[in-house]
Amino acid sequence: MEYLVFLGICIAITFSPGPATFTAIKNGASYGLKYSIIGICGNEVALMLMAAISVAGLGAVIMASTILFTILKTLGGLYLAYLGVKMIMSNPSTLTEEKNELKTKINGVSLFVESFLVGISNPKAMAFLIAFFPQFIDPTQPVLWQFAVLGLTFMVCSFSALVIYAIAATQLSAYLKQALILKWFNRVTGGIFIGFGVSLIASRQA
Repeated sequence: MEYLVFLGICIAITFSPGPATFTAIKNGASYGLKYSIIGICGNEVALMLMAAISVAGLGAVIMASTILFTILKTLGGLYLAYLGVKMIMSNPSTLTEEKNELKTKINGVSLFVESFLVGISNPKAMAFLIAFFPQFIDPTQPVLWQFAVLGLTFMVCSFSALVIYAIAATQLSAYLKQALILKWFNRVTGGIFIGFGVSLIASRQA
C-alpha cells in the first residue's frame, strides 16, 4: 500500500513541468524523438547520481551548508538562464534547415551533457530525494535495497514522463516549419528557462 502511494506521488511529481520537461520538449520539437531520448538519458544519469549522493549522506551535508547550497543553486540558475538566452538568440531558421544542419551542429553527446547538467544543477531535486525517500523506508528492513527500489521507481516514472512530453513535442515539429513560428517557440521556451533560472536563484534553502 505504501509503495502505491509512493508510486502515485512519483507520477504526479515527474509529470509536473520543470527544467527537465522543457529540455525534453525543446529537443523533441527541434531534433526529433531519437535525440530527445538521448538527452533524457542524461537527465536520468543525473538523478541516479543525486540518489547515490543522498544515500551516501553527502546530500544532507550539502543541504545543511547554507553557503554550499547557495553556490550550487546559483550556478544551476545561471546555467538554466544561459540555455534560455541561447534559445532566444538562436537563428530562427526553418525546422527543415535546422534538421539538415543537425549532423554538423548537434550530436547525441552534447544533448546528453546538456540534459545531465540541467538535472544535476538543480539542488531542489536532491532536497526532494533526501526529504521524500526516507518517509517510505522501513528501518527494520535492508535500507540499501529499499533505496534501490524507490530510486528505480522514481527514475522509471521520470523517464516515462519525459518521453511522453518528447513524443508530444515531436508531433508539434510539423508546425515549426515556418521560421516565424520557430522563432516564437524559441522565445517562449527560452523565457521559461530564464524564469526557472531566476526562481532557482531567488529561492531560499529548503
